[in-house]
Amino acid sequence: MVLGLLWVLVAVPGKAAGPGADPLPPVRASRTLSPQGHRGMVVSDDRVASAWGAELLRQGGTAVDAAVGTAFVMAVTRPHFASLGGGGFLVACPRPGKTPCSALDFREKAPAVAHRDFFVREGRARTDLSQAGAMASGVPGVPAGLLLAHRKWGKLPLQRILARALQLAREPGLEITPYAEAGARGRWSVLNPEARRILGGSPQASGPLSIGTRVRQPELARVLQAVADHGVDGFYRGWVARKLVQGLQASGGVLTEKDLADYRAVEREPLVGHYQGLEIVTMPPPSSGGALLLMLLGYTERADRAGALAQGPRSAAAIHALATGSALAFADRAQHFGDPDQVRVPLAGLLDPAYLDRRWKTFDPGKSPASAGPGQPEPQHTTHLSVVDRQGGAVAMTLTVNEDFGSGFVPPGTGVFMNNQMDDFAIQPGVPNLFGLVGGEANSVAAGKRPLSSMTPTVVRDASGATRLVLGAQGGPRIISGVWQTLVQRVRFGASLPDAVLEPRLHQQWKPASLSFEEPGPAPEVRESLERRGWKVELRPTVGKLHAIEREVSGKVIGVADPRAEGAAVAE
Repeated sequence: MVLGLLWVLVAVPGKAAGPGADPLPPVRASRTLSPQGHRGMVVSDDRVASAWGAELLRQGGTAVDAAVGTAFVMAVTRPHFASLGGGGFLVACPRPGKTPCSALDFREKAPAVAHRDFFVREGRARTDLSQAGAMASGVPGVPAGLLLAHRKWGKLPLQRILARALQLAREPGLEITPYAEAGARGRWSVLNPEARRILGGSPQASGPLSIGTRVRQPELARVLQAVADHGVDGFYRGWVARKLVQGLQASGGVLTEKDLADYRAVEREPLVGHYQGLEIVTMPPPSSGGALLLMLLGYTERADRAGALAQGPRSAAAIHALATGSALAFADRAQHFGDPDQVRVPLAGLLDPAYLDRRWKTFDPGKSPASAGPGQPEPQHTTHLSVVDRQGGAVAMTLTVNEDFGSGFVPPGTGVFMNNQMDDFAIQPGVPNLFGLVGGEANSVAAGKRPLSSMTPTVVRDASGATRLVLGAQGGPRIISGVWQTLVQRVRFGASLPDAVLEPRLHQQWKPASLSFEEPGPAPEVRESLERRGWKVELRPTVGKLHAIEREVSGKVIGVADPRAEGAAVAE
């Protein structure tokens, strides 16, 4: 069953929970939810994938089974951001109670021949090479990550979990949705002939197939069958690995069969922080998302204590304080973050309350922390899915190929859209990437290194260890903004979860120094007040797209698929 939502954009400020109270405030907003209670839920950017995940829950699968099955279906139905040729992160709290959660890192890795100046020619950064074509791809991590998650916490057989993805690939299961058509059209000039054949019907097509057209993907079905039959080796060794490498190297790529065979997904200890009496479990580096989320919640608390939030989240005082905190956090991102296996990320220092206090002392209620500068178009090339099972187990998983359809390159005979994740490195320190983000030496290119990310899969638990919220987003660095502001709306201001997701968001990432708002933007008098403080206000269609689940103490779950996207919440 898909939950229907009736909505009005109203969020009434609430109060922080007192001692012994439920830290999630009662819903005070005007949104009405389906009254029927459910105990398992999948929310993703694709209705078909969510429905399959919910079906696996009905068959007795765990939250991890449902998440893995959903992700494999999305590799077929949403190749523009969930391809097997991409990577991602997963936060799993598979058992409720005071048991530890885990984080899986299946981020792409740089090929073994990569080096600091890999994309520098005659002293100039070549973003054309890092953003499109056969050189732009890191070693994919999605199959390894999904299979590791299933091996550790899954219950159902892998063949059953893959059944729907295989069926959809063999049948015309890829529908050209409005987003897929727009994404393909926007990248058409960089797609290789094989990608154009899949999306346009022939290698010579001048544009993508029309919206509503369904496409069969027999090559991808063969790859999925190899994974079903042989597990990790079905993708990273054997004929699939050979096809991937042959296709890339024939067009100038450098990925080798050894790069694929050597790839491993990594289990890491998640970051854990607290906000308003709730435990925030989120992703550690090489994602910057989790650490920045905890820093931003810390700055939000300091702004709250100073009274900046007293007039509500849409007031000029609150917006100015939140934007300043965001600038402080993203400045630290640029300087300190990278692959923790190759560089030291000073997490303890950055999350130290004393450090946050010192940074917050720079806050000026009447002045922005940086001069105005031009903004950056907002890519939305990532996807997130949230799952809760009937026992309260939870998974937050974010997947990406970086840009729409990744590098635009499909190795012939595989049906796999490869990522262009090499652009997430600082290909030349100080040079902005696709998202306008700058980085330093900590995120420079190196052999076998994982590029920095903004993905922020997050599980929120109460003091008993019970799952209360599962959320994450798409949208490059705006992922962090979306997760942070949705949490603040729900937990601090008492909005219902649907209202918290729909509430217009802002984004500030230090460089560029513009302050972005979702259209139509703040009220005229608020905008004028912000501009007097020195902010250059810009409007965007969206600031992230977020999919979330709330689990009440009673066990009832509420799923919200962001209406900015194409997804759906489907109950068990």
